Amino acid sequence: MRERARLGLVAVAVLVVGGCTALRVEPETPRSEPTTAVSADTLLAGIDERSAAVQTFRALAQMHYVGSSDTLAVKEVVAVERPNRLRIEMMSAFGVALQIASDGSRLCAYHRGDRTFYRGRATAANLSRFTRLDLELADVVDLLIGLPPHREWRGRPSIAFDRPQGNWRVETDLGDGGSLTVWFDPDSLLPVRATETSAAGAVRYIAKYGNYSVVSGVAMPAAVRFEVPAQEAKIDLRYSDVSLNSSMNAGLFSFDAPVGSKIVDLDAVGSIESPSTLAVR
Repeated sequence: MRERARLGLVAVAVLVVGGCTALRVEPETPRSEPTTAVSADTLLAGIDERSAAVQTFRALAQMHYVGSSDTLAVKEVVAVERPNRLRIEMMSAFGVALQIASDGSRLCAYHRGDRTFYRGRATAANLSRFTRLDLELADVVDLLIGLPPHREWRGRPSIAFDRPQGNWRVETDLGDGGSLTVWFDPDSLLPVRATETSAAGAVRYIAKYGNYSVVSGVAMPAAVRFEVPAQEAKIDLRYSDVSLNSSMNAGLFSFDAPVGSKIVDLDAVGSIESPSTLAVR
């Protein structure tokens, strides 16, 4: 059996939380078209304002992953510093079983059960060894905290009321030739869904947001789902104990190999795949 499969089975044995059910964003109740008009620019500006208001994010999470061949659930601690610093610690009954960190340029991870330390550049390819998602680090950071990944918006956005869901639908072109569509709740004017499409017409991701509450003056979703259709991967997150904009030590986003651990250079190997954090196999 390949190294990838062996490591994956170890991760499953250690990290799966028995009896957990899927975490889903509650569907929005259909509504009739609002009598008060709102502009596409106003709704998109709300995303910009929330994005600018969040520098750091820390929370406990229950994560549920659905892939093409498995369904898994774990508890984890998530900490990010935008735009591209990340730390995730996956928990077992005995403490931290798997942790991953990136300071934006380097990526490291440690699998306690195998006593294996992974290190390499913070590329999308190396990151996908752990997340099973073909996304850049900054995109993963934004998706984790309930924001559409930052992009350059171009042209004049369009707006329409989407009657089946009862939400405002805003579409805008992106600087790379792709497009972004965001659905907004007509009462709160907060986003409940976002989809990005590439210039070639491929769906890059689909995200859903729900259960908003105000944290440090910012409306934040406690329920976040995002998926990458091309990889048949879906991730649900249910957050608790959320804190925003607290000071984070730079050392949080990197760590050294524990004494006696096996060291794997992710940039030097092509066939060995490390155990996942967001999508444990």
